[in-house]
Amino acid sequence: MKKVLILNGTISEIPIIKAAQSMGHYVVTSGNMPDLPGHKVADEYIPEDYSDKEAVLELVRKNNIEGIVSCANDFGVITSAYVAQQMGWKGHDTYQNAKLMHHKNEFRHYFKRMGFPAPFFEDFDDVQKAKDYCSGCEYPVIVKASDMTGGKGIKKAFTRQEALEAVDYAFGASRSKHIVVEQYLEGVQQSIVVFLVNKRIAVTSSSNIYCMKNPYLVQAETYPAENFSLVRQQLHDIMHTMADDLGLCDGIFSFQYIVKDGVPYVIDMMRRCFGNETLLLADVMTGFPWEEAYVRASLGEDVSGISCAEPTYSFCGHYGVMADSNGVLDSWSVPDDIMARTFKTTVNIQSGERINNCMTEKIAHIYFHYDNMEQMNSEISDYNDRIKVSVK
Repeated sequence: MKKVLILNGTISEIPIIKAAQSMGHYVVTSGNMPDLPGHKVADEYIPEDYSDKEAVLELVRKNNIEGIVSCANDFGVITSAYVAQQMGWKGHDTYQNAKLMHHKNEFRHYFKRMGFPAPFFEDFDDVQKAKDYCSGCEYPVIVKASDMTGGKGIKKAFTRQEALEAVDYAFGASRSKHIVVEQYLEGVQQSIVVFLVNKRIAVTSSSNIYCMKNPYLVQAETYPAENFSLVRQQLHDIMHTMADDLGLCDGIFSFQYIVKDGVPYVIDMMRRCFGNETLLLADVMTGFPWEEAYVRASLGEDVSGISCAEPTYSFCGHYGVMADSNGVLDSWSVPDDIMARTFKTTVNIQSGERINNCMTEKIAHIYFHYDNMEQMNSEISDYNDRIKVSVK
């Protein structure tokens, strides 16, 4: 039994917290939002900003913490890597590699050096230089804060004026005051999630990504990705090359990518658990215990003996229920035929509670399964119209 720190306590961290507890560990959570539901599930909550690596390191030392597990946020990965490196713990990439893979400017430079497919880009830490570049670049472009996730600090621009506004927006969102201006690719957006064991892929999951209400925020995913067999080997080759080159530790490794002319152009990467409880879908699709493996790997334990059970579903996905406007949530409803396919529902906002940002806040998540991919991918596009939300 170890005293383990799991960063943050949203709904997305609850499966990780429970997995650690099921292994017999005493789980401490931290973060600066004490009312999050995960803190109530944990054995102990100690308030601290998990993005402040020095403060978390001090927390670890003062409270005799014996291991650390990242939350579903890039800042958590970087903090965990830093703390583990300072404490001499196994189970995490180096602090430098964690920054490389979770800061958009750094991983794009790495991809360029390695010759991996990715959109053309320029990065800036000076507002005026970024705006000067936007006066002569080819449109459309997408402007991103280098260090933010969840659709924050991202805007697409079709004109110079839109780009100038996007630059101000991205710089305003970025904590490091660093942004990327990159080529906007039209294509199919998908995701691959693998689990590395001894720098080799032990299990793979894939999905189609849908950004419906907010073009920069994942609202729904369907598993597996369409035509994944056409890009699987290309993506595996990149991941294996990176694992060898960077000396990556065991654990989750994920790319978001856009398929254009048969080539998967990587637009984002992560080495952590995910928001929206999407590891649940990887669980039922593969039969692999992703949460257990994630915790064991983060604590430096051997995961080579973990095996896959029989998958539960062949085709499944998740959908985030979102409102069209801000206000007090009155009610929401799901048609009977969708409910008949739903095997789990997680509610984030209760009736009577306020929606402050309808473009990012998800009222609930539903997790569904289908008998075939074609019907699933055809019907998901209608969920926004068919699932009703009433706001006062």
